[in-house]
Amino acid sequence: MIEFSDGEKERIKKWVREGDGEIALRFAMTGHLMDERFKAYLDRFGELVPGVMIKKDGDAGVERPTIFIDNRIAYQALPLDRELEPFLQILRNQDAFVKQIPPDVRRKLEQLHLPALVKVYITPHCPYCPATVSTLMGLAAISDQVRVTVIDGELFVDAAQKDHVSSAPTVILDDQFRWIGSVDAGEMVTLMLDRDPANLGAQALKSMIEDGNANGVADMMTQRKKLFPAFIELLVHPRWSVRLGAMVVFETLAEENLDLAGNVVEPLMDVFSDVDDMIRGDMLYVMGESGNPAALPFLETVSQGEFDDEVKDAANEAVEKLTDTEE
Repeated sequence: MIEFSDGEKERIKKWVREGDGEIALRFAMTGHLMDERFKAYLDRFGELVPGVMIKKDGDAGVERPTIFIDNRIAYQALPLDRELEPFLQILRNQDAFVKQIPPDVRRKLEQLHLPALVKVYITPHCPYCPATVSTLMGLAAISDQVRVTVIDGELFVDAAQKDHVSSAPTVILDDQFRWIGSVDAGEMVTLMLDRDPANLGAQALKSMIEDGNANGVADMMTQRKKLFPAFIELLVHPRWSVRLGAMVVFETLAEENLDLAGNVVEPLMDVFSDVDDMIRGDMLYVMGESGNPAALPFLETVSQGEFDDEVKDAANEAVEKLTDTEE
């Protein structure tokens, strides 16, 4: 059972009196042990804030229970104690923390055209965490390319261990750059602008595709004349919707540069034995669209091997496609 303290209740009541209009929240449950705790938090929050609209998102694709304020800010944390204040402010006003960002940094951030995925690990009683969270929310308000996930390292110890986090606040950009303690907004924005797109992670590319920018992903790879490693991850992703988006990118890439698209064959063959039949079928389709005849021996082996009939059918279709391309 989640219960707000008397002080937290008073703060929420004051916040309700000061505002007007409806507040919308989305949440996702994932089968995690913490699901019920998040559900209890939202139920109690809804009792204290009659105007809040809480909607379950069944296709969020997250690993842990998550509260979404909008497409840019997500909480894998229960906003209590010191973290309640920034949560309430951003919930009411998406631009609440923009003024904390210096004008020159705001101007630089407007030049950002690649997704910047930021995780910030906090703990409820951390005295420095709210200021860091507020800074990141200010950046997200300025640019829709900045996506912030607030993670409670005490609730999700497994996530903290995976990211090698041992203190709060810890800020991680694209799983590559990190800050422990306070974060300098100018330094972070400079790094965001200077990143090599080839080093973007799978989540960053996925967010571009989901935002309708599949052509942008294909163009980046065409310009750099290489397939990004993270793109291969999307082609073999467990979720069908993610693979579908990646295949749309691949089809665009094949139209722009078939020679480059042909480089997909070897990395897909390398992981073919590691995935299930549904993913294999999509991988075989991609090989058929690659225009690379080097895939033919592998495809013929699959078509004659001990695989599910649908997998062998996909291999045969890919062989036909490549053979037609050669002619």
